[in-house]
Amino acid sequence: MSPPVHPTSSAAKTLLRWSLPVMLLALACGVYRATRAASSVDSLSTLPTKPHLVAPRYDVPQVATNEQLAAVLRRMEPPASPVNTNVLVHALRLWGPKTEFSDPQVPDGPTMLEYFLDDATFRRLAGEGTPPLFRQTEQGVTVRAWREDSTHRHTGAVHVDDLLATLAESGVSLDTPLKLRDGEATVGDLLRGAMRRFHQEQDEYEWTAISYARYLFPAGRWENQYGQPIDIDLLITELLEQPLANGVCGGTHRLEALAVLARIDDQLKTLSRRSRRRIVQHLGAVSALLIETQHLDGYWSPSWTTGSAPTSNSDGTLYERILLTGHHLEWLALAPPEVQPPREVLARAGQWLVRAMLEADAEDLREHYGPFTHAARALCLWRGKEPAQVWKEMAASAAKQAPATSSPATGSTAASFPGANPTATRPQTD
Repeated sequence: MSPPVHPTSSAAKTLLRWSLPVMLLALACGVYRATRAASSVDSLSTLPTKPHLVAPRYDVPQVATNEQLAAVLRRMEPPASPVNTNVLVHALRLWGPKTEFSDPQVPDGPTMLEYFLDDATFRRLAGEGTPPLFRQTEQGVTVRAWREDSTHRHTGAVHVDDLLATLAESGVSLDTPLKLRDGEATVGDLLRGAMRRFHQEQDEYEWTAISYARYLFPAGRWENQYGQPIDIDLLITELLEQPLANGVCGGTHRLEALAVLARIDDQLKTLSRRSRRRIVQHLGAVSALLIETQHLDGYWSPSWTTGSAPTSNSDGTLYERILLTGHHLEWLALAPPEVQPPREVLARAGQWLVRAMLEADAEDLREHYGPFTHAARALCLWRGKEPAQVWKEMAASAAKQAPATSSPATGSTAASFPGANPTATRPQTD
């Protein structure tokens, strides 16, 4: 005889049958959220503290000879005064944190780095009444941004997260102390703040992407301060799907971010095949466009994004041509071999850039120092060297020909060679 069926027992089974999947789903979601939280940017201790090294990969003498590199770099020493944060960001990025100069009035690499790491040095150079460059918040360390209506605008950061990206490029580890006016922090706190603030509607994210690539990659996912999940695929999509002309410096910093990410992935081999393919295809398409739009003299103008080559010398100012040609050569110097244009395209661009940099008058160099550092760095990268290495070799060569002189500022020995100090009185630039 079958056991009697009780209405309450049947209802309980029905309820269990419907509620069990919901409970399992909730449990799975909880496990997922816990796993995601464990791999978020808050867990910086689980990540390498040192940034990824992105070394030069090519040596093409046709782009610039050793003598041409030396002549260009002699014109690009950091400005002595007045202090401008954007100029020092570019100068540190060009020269690195260890380069020294024979003129004691020119800020050397260690001084430029301390300007960003120690508020005491910042106040000494920028002035005691200058507002702090960094401040602490619940979401991490934030940076005082450039504002046109501010009397201290020249000591603010012009671009979102460009200071962080420059620290990464300078090899500064995440556990490096930040000595702030309102307490102590680390570069890791600055990174945490940048990652938490990132969102899809952010106007500028090129340097955020570079900071991610150099510090966090291959960490795949984190959550921003708005509760939105962010992952590497979303970041790559943002970089790829914007119109070419969108962004700072004619959109070239997005190309740089992609090239840096691909270069680091060459070492780690962690990008998915699809993501790697998308990056390479995009950079290859841009490279093909650059072939079509290069002027016969070797430069690129603002019309490059339209697919039209400049037809006369009236297409773009000299500043725009140096800016675009320097930025394009810079990201190409880091890009994979399969996306490179023919060697003659690179040689024409490099030789035009050398002539333009050497013929530019002092006023142009003063006014556009920041963007022009990209051109100088690009030429060095295409010779397989960072500018600091070229400068060191120049100093060593000069020391063989003349006695070394002692720097009264640091007590260190620095070679004094012809044309080494043309920028001692260069005013601030934008």
